[in-house]
Amino acid sequence: MRRIFRWLITFPILLVAGFLLVANRHIIDISLDPFNAQDPAFSLELPLYIVILVAIFIGLLLGGTLTWVGQHRYRKASRVERNNAHKWHNEADDLRKRAEQNATNNVKQLSNN
Repeated sequence: MRRIFRWLITFPILLVAGFLLVANRHIIDISLDPFNAQDPAFSLELPLYIVILVAIFIGLLLGGTLTWVGQHRYRKASRVERNNAHKWHNEADDLRKRAEQNATNNVKQLSNN
């Protein structure tokens, strides 16, 4: 069910993005020289759809990175709690073994008497 909803949302977005890319096939100049627009020191001639795709990719990469960095405190808290859980689990196992040994020793002492 979840997969169907995901496709119901993803498919129209991909369809619109495909139409957008096909509609923007003309060549544009990308200049990194703001002072000399007529004769820039460095410029690229690229189709607009490539510029759009690169901008989307960079946005996704930056957004994912910033989200990951922002969630650092939650990952750290989870790691601390996981370590505490392992520590308490090991302590419970040790106490259980000790209780079993004490019970075994008590049974042996009672059977000897």
